[in-house]
Amino acid sequence: MKKKVVNLIIMFTALLMVMFFTLKDDFNGVMYELKKVNIFIIIFSIVLFFFSLFIKSISVNKFLQARHKYKLSKTFCLTVIAQFINGVTPFQTGGQPYEIYLLKKDGIRITDSANSILKDFISYQIALIILAITSIIINAKKLSLVNFHTKFLLTGGVLINIVILILLLFFSFGKKPVTWLTNKFMKCNFFKQKTERLEKLNGSLANFYSSGSELRNNKMLFIKCVVLNLIYLIILYLIPYFIFKSFSIDICILDSVTITTLVMLIGNFMPLPGGIGGIEYGFMQLFGSLVIGSALSGAMIMWRFVTYISCLIIGFIILLIKKGRDKK
Repeated sequence: MKKKVVNLIIMFTALLMVMFFTLKDDFNGVMYELKKVNIFIIIFSIVLFFFSLFIKSISVNKFLQARHKYKLSKTFCLTVIAQFINGVTPFQTGGQPYEIYLLKKDGIRITDSANSILKDFISYQIALIILAITSIIINAKKLSLVNFHTKFLLTGGVLINIVILILLLFFSFGKKPVTWLTNKFMKCNFFKQKTERLEKLNGSLANFYSSGSELRNNKMLFIKCVVLNLIYLIILYLIPYFIFKSFSIDICILDSVTITTLVMLIGNFMPLPGGIGGIEYGFMQLFGSLVIGSALSGAMIMWRFVTYISCLIIGFIILLIKKGRDKK
């Protein structure tokens, strides 16, 4: 409980600091731009955001359905809750473990739920890396003009995601090296004295390899879920296009998708909940090559409301409803 409170305090403090630095130089100008915003486009953007999460939930559901009957509507609720948890935990890492916890409460064994979530996470990472490499190639000229700090954060975000994907693939498909590593760990005094830790390690490694084995045996399902995650990300990264539209600013759809990809990679390098600080900084720096002035700050605030704050609100409400139903 204390950890959750600390995370929330850090999140709200960081949000307030971001708002302060965004508004301090041109408060009146940003407020003027926000007053002009087309509210119907903003509502459409919120609907589009949750539609992207629905596409994401289809991928998760396909992996769950391989072993259990589980409604798509329930998977969608799980996905929204996971986004909420990711938004209040450092490095956005709490969502998947909480999904596994909720699936256990719905009667699905931890091994089965962890296996499904892991397979979806691998699919997501592959889709993200494909989009990241494509976006870097398309925006090579723009990136050559950004400052060192932006390049550093972007490089860090890319490397983190590549390392995560390599580790996932290594533990999922490399049975021989994984077995060798496990045997090495078993010989360590630390694990000899910690039987429970050793059992958890063996269970985790077995689950990784089981996921990889199932992906190899069902390649079409794997490819479909990679495509679903690509569609999810593209729809999600289209939202800035409509946000700028609400300010009567036209940008290219391709710029919206590829630049937002880079912005989110910068956010992945930030340890704060929801990538706060890094995402806003990346948005201002990278979209600053297309839009300038108070309209850029206003668009960034509105974009974060649509894709972050709205999810915190809706995700929290869905979580409370689910907890209430579980108690009954």
